[in-house]
Amino acid sequence: MDISPSLDDAQVLAWLQQHPDFFARHPEMLPAAIHASGKILSLEAGQLNHLRRQNDQLREKLDAILERLLRNEEIYRAFHAIQTRLIMATLPWSLIATVTQEPEGLFNIFRVTVTLSEQEEALVALFRHAPPPDSLAERLFVLPHARLVQAVGTGTAPMIRVGREGHDRTLYFGQRAESIRSEALVPLYVPEEEPQAGGRRLIGSLNLGGETPNRFLPSDATDLLQDLANVFGLCLIRHTDSPAAAAPANDSA
Repeated sequence: MDISPSLDDAQVLAWLQQHPDFFARHPEMLPAAIHASGKILSLEAGQLNHLRRQNDQLREKLDAILERLLRNEEIYRAFHAIQTRLIMATLPWSLIATVTQEPEGLFNIFRVTVTLSEQEEALVALFRHAPPPDSLAERLFVLPHARLVQAVGTGTAPMIRVGREGHDRTLYFGQRAESIRSEALVPLYVPEEEPQAGGRRLIGSLNLGGETPNRFLPSDATDLLQDLANVFGLCLIRHTDSPAAAAPANDSA
């Protein structure tokens, strides 16, 4: 009579863990499913393949991160170059040319324009004194202040409008409005004339229009756009106090 004690799963597993070469010495004990081309796939080989897959996935993620970093650096350098040219501009219409035409080419934006508040009389007069070059037609618009506030609000963040939200696009983009499906209206703020007041006032907006509904979305990061708008606004106000403001324009922009 066979009176040998029976082994449970835990005991078998423990013994196999203590003798990992058992199946290598007895391959006939392995099921056919773990044979490949007549060779036994060991546990170590499976783990190695798994680690290789993980390494490939990590490498792909790192490549994607590096690509984004390089792209972000390019974008930052482009914005910095535009801001530098704004600061160096000596004529009012040169400001408009730089802030509208250059972003279009660098960032593939369909249309960029500028809107000024009607109550900024000195600023509006500056541009009315010198008519725009043909290349800057419908780049600058003037709106009643209340209408401007209605569109951009009272905050500093850009107003992103998609689809039918932009029902008044003609006021900001002129004849190009029919082709625009999404836009970012970036408020232009400058400090109040009395520094001790510590306030700010809205003088206009920088308007970016895209031909597709997803070109500008509320989830987009807008820090660089706001920085550009801040520099542009200060440059505009600086020109109202410049002697060149009273001189006829000879702008080749």
